[in-house]
Amino acid sequence: MELIEGLYLVTTTVLAGASATLVAFAVAAYRSSGRTAMAYLAVGFGLVVVAAVGTPIAAFQTGFANAQALLLITTGLFAASMALVAGSLVVYEPGTQEFVIPESELTRIQDR
Repeated sequence: MELIEGLYLVTTTVLAGASATLVAFAVAAYRSSGRTAMAYLAVGFGLVVVAAVGTPIAAFQTGFANAQALLLITTGLFAASMALVAGSLVVYEPGTQEFVIPESELTRIQDR
């Protein structure tokens, strides 16, 4: 394996790992809040994971034979991902309280 291929695998692994972490956070946020915006984020970041994992697999299996097709598919997946992330901002429900402090905790803080 050449140096550039190794670096490609390392950066791809970091991208996939970071994106998978964001998927987990978005799924947890969706489960706790039920917000549609969090579902959009989870799917959007999930597409980044698919692109990050699928592209190198396809590239190494084909010996990087069709780089244009790989770039097209990767860019398409990233574009769809960013559209979903942007969509999460569009469907976000403004005016809601994100971080609600329970009354018991609020009283304890105010008593200090």
